[in-house]
Amino acid sequence: MTLLYETPPAILLIVAIIIAVGIAIGGQAYLHRRFRDHDFIPHNEVGGFIIAVVGSLYAVLLGFLTVIAWQHFAEARDLVAMEAASAADAWHSAVGLPYAVRSRIRDDMLKYAKTMVEGEWPDMRTGEIHPTADLIVMDAIGAAGDVSPLNQRQSNAQAATLQQLTVLHDDRLRRIGSSQSGVSWFEWVVLILGAICVIGFCWLFGSSNPRAHLVMTAIVAVVITSVLVLLFELQYPFRSAVGVGPTAWQATVDHIRLMQSGSQANMRM
Repeated sequence: MTLLYETPPAILLIVAIIIAVGIAIGGQAYLHRRFRDHDFIPHNEVGGFIIAVVGSLYAVLLGFLTVIAWQHFAEARDLVAMEAASAADAWHSAVGLPYAVRSRIRDDMLKYAKTMVEGEWPDMRTGEIHPTADLIVMDAIGAAGDVSPLNQRQSNAQAATLQQLTVLHDDRLRRIGSSQSGVSWFEWVVLILGAICVIGFCWLFGSSNPRAHLVMTAIVAVVITSVLVLLFELQYPFRSAVGVGPTAWQATVDHIRLMQSGSQANMRM
């Protein structure tokens, strides 16, 4: 699995198509050499009805799982954006806290964002998570929770900061769960068996133009294989090269650095 995800998606698609097309046209060529061509032609009318039913059922199944994976991918992308926004909001809302606490929380948020870019995302490519990220969040929550507000300003800042840190913590847990859920092995077995059946049906037809028949079978193999590779790349949103990247976190790091270099004193650590 890791080796497949380390392979560039374009190369994986090309290799998968070459293998699938080779098996599809090779199997058809062998079958039609093994039996006489006119043995297949009388079955076109009956076979056409059967392949329409089987093909439709397989298309519905494949399309349904692909849509689910696509939605899962889109939700993971939105989840990362919300998590990064929560970190930035916590950095900003800490402005009303005492200087020592504010600096500690802001340092944690910057450190957390850098950890996402430099540590967590490379780890998630292999299905792992960065162990220190949780400790950073809990340190910030502890710092905000230990404050004894001296005025309404500090009380409001504490409540707002704790709220954003809680959202950050929850979004992190949801992202970790999302990174570890994909299409099950049983679903892959069903999809591959369905693909074999559909392509196998193509072999049972006869045609007055064998080359055109081979081309049609190859096209069916290309379409099915392409969708299967797409489903494979989408099922784990953070493992594939076309998956969700740390762009939102890099933007958070850049935003915090911009605030720190500004002229407003309360925007500094």
